[in-house]
Amino acid sequence: MSQHTITRPIVTLAAASLFLALAACGGHTVAAATSPTASSKPSTYYGEAASAIATLIPDCKDVQVGDVASGPQSGLSSLATCTLDGRKLTVYSWADGPSADSVSEMLAANKSQEAWYVNGNGWTAIVQYDDTLMYQLTNQADKLLADGFAGVTPPPADVPGEKAAADKVVAALGGDVVHYQP
Repeated sequence: MSQHTITRPIVTLAAASLFLALAACGGHTVAAATSPTASSKPSTYYGEAASAIATLIPDCKDVQVGDVASGPQSGLSSLATCTLDGRKLTVYSWADGPSADSVSEMLAANKSQEAWYVNGNGWTAIVQYDDTLMYQLTNQADKLLADGFAGVTPPPADVPGEKAAADKVVAALGGDVVHYQP
């Protein structure tokens, strides 16, 4: 029994020595095994420029900086829009965590229909069919009134498209997909 205990380490040591000798003679290096890792997401922060966040989303084309008007009073730092798979995506950057709740509060106040959007670290991204939500979050009552008097009505929402856009944003930036239902 003790012979097996002594023999095994000698055989293992001999095999290891042979392996190293062959590797050294052949001039080849032995690569260490690596384990697969999940793709890392870019880090974002409160107060970061919304345009910088939007540029991190693959396929987010034609990034435009938006006017926050008097939105900073509500904790809005900046906003940007882009086109993602033919849909207008608006990225809102927030000064702090409680301000980021403005989107869900505004959707509830508007008695909005079902919507999908994404909340991340310091930002919110939502497919936008009309400018009502943006005007509300930026405190542009004059533009809301003008649209109201002009009889502007939003086009119907593309709920599956909103979800697809939200999934794409999460894949690029992380964050949480929010499914708003009244």
